[in-house]
Amino acid sequence: MRLCKLIASGIASGYLALMATVAHAAWPERPVKIVVPFPPGNSSDVSMRLLAELLAPRLGQAVIVENKVGAGGTIGTGFAAKQPADGYTLAMGSTGPLSIGPWLRPDSMTYDPLKDLEPIAAVAWAPQVMVVRTDEPYDTINGLIEQTKKSGNPLTYGTPGVGTTPHLVISKFLHDAGIQGQHIPYKGGMQSLADLVGGQVNFMSDNVPVFSAALDGKRVKPIGVTSAQRIPTLPDVPTLAEQGLKDFSMQGWILLMAPTGVPADVKKRLETEVAAVMQDKNMQGRLLGFGLVPMNMPQSEIPAFLKDESQKWKEVVDISGAKN
Repeated sequence: MRLCKLIASGIASGYLALMATVAHAAWPERPVKIVVPFPPGNSSDVSMRLLAELLAPRLGQAVIVENKVGAGGTIGTGFAAKQPADGYTLAMGSTGPLSIGPWLRPDSMTYDPLKDLEPIAAVAWAPQVMVVRTDEPYDTINGLIEQTKKSGNPLTYGTPGVGTTPHLVISKFLHDAGIQGQHIPYKGGMQSLADLVGGQVNFMSDNVPVFSAALDGKRVKPIGVTSAQRIPTLPDVPTLAEQGLKDFSMQGWILLMAPTGVPADVKKRLETEVAAVMQDKNMQGRLLGFGLVPMNMPQSEIPAFLKDESQKWKEVVDISGAKN
């Protein structure tokens, strides 16, 4: 009798293990959702829509982008982090919700970026370009610094708001350049751009698409890019590091994340398929067209990268004085 029970138990255990394997092997059996914590139309949202478009045929299922906005991206990211770790809910991870939010608004965080989410793939860098009006007498970052020191007045600059990446990048620049600035926050990049062109502020820094029309119309001119390397779409614009701000490298980034605990086989499938999409020349070209730069970083390096970025942005938040 005991032998029969052992055999039956073994058969049942084997059956359950087999069914679990079959279930994972069948993934995905329904559409996959990517939660984007920002409004439709911005560069991070566009990157996920491009990824979803090319990923869907590889998975054999629809890949849907769902926007859940608010609190600098932490609402949508927190929502995604708490979803079942089954591979059907993914998240767009970016600088704000993963590396800035924990230091900027720690009391409102509902998730731990380094514990509740795990990386699937690196998608894109989001470098910034610093611009001034075309009638300014200088064409370089050094010219801006020299003019500010000579005038004795703080450098006025507009950003999309307190604690945004443009605000933090400029705060780091002012700190490293040894000059004073007066921050004028707006409700969006286009509003601050209008005041830059109108002469209400001296300069701005933001992602390339914010300035595309103004650059084409010769209403502003670029004087430096904030990334470690030049931007492919602005190859003649030197980096701040090239212009004397040693080791200056500040830029946003976009990752594909998942709630921690996704089954190993599902995660491997995701990593493989997304990596293939990211090598697609069509994908790379379209990212560049939106002012983004393909982020050629192996998945295995992302966890250490996120830890480093968290500390890096903590220091910048402290410098900026933006913490709530």
